Amino acid sequence: MDFRNFKYFEAVARFGNITKAAAELNMSQPPLSQQIQSMENEMGVKLFERHKKGVVLTEEGKLLLQKISPLLRQYDEVLNYVSDPQNLMMGNITVAIMSSFSASLSVALANIWKDDLNMHFSIKEGNSNAVASLVLSGEAHIGIARLPIHHLELNYSILGNDPIRVVVRKDDPLAEKEKILPKDLKERPLILIRASTTHSAFTQIVQRLEETKTKPNIIAHTETSSTLLKLVKTGPGVGLAPHSAVYQVEEGLKVLPFGESDIYIPTAVIWRKNETNPVIINLKNLINKYCMIK
Repeated sequence: MDFRNFKYFEAVARFGNITKAAAELNMSQPPLSQQIQSMENEMGVKLFERHKKGVVLTEEGKLLLQKISPLLRQYDEVLNYVSDPQNLMMGNITVAIMSSFSASLSVALANIWKDDLNMHFSIKEGNSNAVASLVLSGEAHIGIARLPIHHLELNYSILGNDPIRVVVRKDDPLAEKEKILPKDLKERPLILIRASTTHSAFTQIVQRLEETKTKPNIIAHTETSSTLLKLVKTGPGVGLAPHSAVYQVEEGLKVLPFGESDIYIPTAVIWRKNETNPVIINLKNLINKYCMIK
């Protein structure tokens, strides 16, 4: 069995049809069927269940696909890399981040460019789930996301615990306080970043409000911190968001601690477990150094 067998297997699994897979692989159907049968014989397991319309993976086939997918992605990356002459002269790295971390990442990149201006970066932005998916699929080499990350194929290094903060307008009476207690938000309209509502921190926020018999009045969810800040600035709402998302506050707004003790969302730099590129590992170390949450 050689690496081509895995390519054949992946194509058949993806199409669920040997004829369609063969067309993509530029080969006829009988030899591809023979290759799959040979794999099954050599491994001593059945990888596909055959039916009239095509094939479906067995449990053993699903396990094999899970194991070889990262290898195939890395193989394709290598082929793409060596086939592009530009990559022989400069590094091309894709980083996926939450938009709230763009300022922190810029510090890390600035320090890299001090030593090497030939390093080229492509920056993709999204919520934590999107960042993890981009790194997992190989579309990004490294990412910054909120924990937890539910992917065994990814490694992570914690950058710190991001505390929840309250954002108010400076002309709001709450702006006179040193910190905002749950009782202060009674009957106040709240604006949250959508991703934070799927984290356990949101449950803690709700619990604190309910302990003071304050029912959360959430009037909006936003995808980005910039939208949250604009809504707070122009409307009646009070914002609740991780500190990293709002520390670069707009003029006319104030950021305050929430509660007697902080509620945290852990944030981490993430990368694939099979990553061996020394440039990526070095970038991970620099992000750890310059993007730490203090």
